Amino acid sequence: MRNRAFRDGVFLLEIPPELDVSAGDAFARQFYEGPAATPYGRFRDIGSDRFGDPLLGFHQRINQIEQFLLERRFWAADYPPEIAALGEALTRLSRQVLRSVLAEVGIPEEDWRRATGGCSQCAGSYHLTFNHYRPAHEDIGLSSHKDDGFLTILRTTAPGLEVSREDHWETVPAHPDCLIVNFGLSMEILTAGSRMPVAAIMHRVARQQEDRSSFGHFSSSGCLPGEDEGIYRYIRGRGLERVCGSRELIDENDYEIYAGTDAPVGAKGARR
Repeated sequence: MRNRAFRDGVFLLEIPPELDVSAGDAFARQFYEGPAATPYGRFRDIGSDRFGDPLLGFHQRINQIEQFLLERRFWAADYPPEIAALGEALTRLSRQVLRSVLAEVGIPEEDWRRATGGCSQCAGSYHLTFNHYRPAHEDIGLSSHKDDGFLTILRTTAPGLEVSREDHWETVPAHPDCLIVNFGLSMEILTAGSRMPVAAIMHRVARQQEDRSSFGHFSSSGCLPGEDEGIYRYIRGRGLERVCGSRELIDENDYEIYAGTDAPVGAKGARR
């Protein structure tokens, strides 16, 4: 099962008993409705100008998606306390999964901090996003892409996420007691020369015929303003080699996803 998860780049993870996702479900169902919908509808009116970053806040994309996205440095001040707490809990869960993967593929523990840009110590870059898919908008849910980070944790209770396998699209089951975890390009690059390479999965959201909500947590190499910890590959017998800057990987990958949307080129934006 572990080998298949690494090869496929996606797996289901049972929600830990201590992780309460109910507040995230409620936020995802309501954030796009406007101030009349309490308590979370007001987030529709909070745009990117509040954060000085064109990627953050509320956006409507040319796909079906409406989104509210914040980077970790804004969670405590701008998300409600229960949502900020959920983001931190998912950061800890992400660290746990990531450290398990690093041990399995044979990367020495003393290299974990540098290899992951701090993610092995909950010190990387993190985004928490909430998504609504508009069935009245006649377009695909979300275009096909690979995530640029190490891993993504997705919560959804409705089908729609599809992954590319052997030249066809396969639906990922949405289980109410499970999270969906998928690996990104940073993990694929890091582990390509290890004893057990991990794949970054190509995925999309199919066109939705009914309202669909989800939320996701993204773990990436540390890349705060003015900082860039970089992307590394591990080579057995040689150790870590720096491949490129974190921002270089994000910009190149996201150009393919968002060219032509309301997000600028290089955006780390809408996700499942």
